[in-house]
Amino acid sequence: MEALYSFIGLVLLVGQWILPKIIDVGEEEMRDTPVYRWFLLGSWALLIPVLILIWTMDRSRPYPVWPFLLAVLYCYRGCMEWKYIRETMRHQVSFILAGVFILFALLMVCILLFGTTNL
Repeated sequence: MEALYSFIGLVLLVGQWILPKIIDVGEEEMRDTPVYRWFLLGSWALLIPVLILIWTMDRSRPYPVWPFLLAVLYCYRGCMEWKYIRETMRHQVSFILAGVFILFALLMVCILLFGTTNL
């Protein structure tokens, strides 16, 4: 199971780095908007439970809540980017990563339901 968690972390890092290079996201960022403070507060409010869960969870069992919370975080980012800097296409990167994390959450639910314990 630890390999799957490591793969999810790798997808997160590589996705954040590669996707903006594939999709032309433009120059404007959320820090250029008047709602940047709310964007940061919301992002941190959604990220703190993810970090606490990662810190405290047993990595030998599947926890579909972890990728689901990451998907919620990226949906929030995508909505804020879509609303305030729509022309940059940064929201597409966030929504793609949110979809990937939903798929990981569904995979973990399937592992829990149909259970193989030697992953």
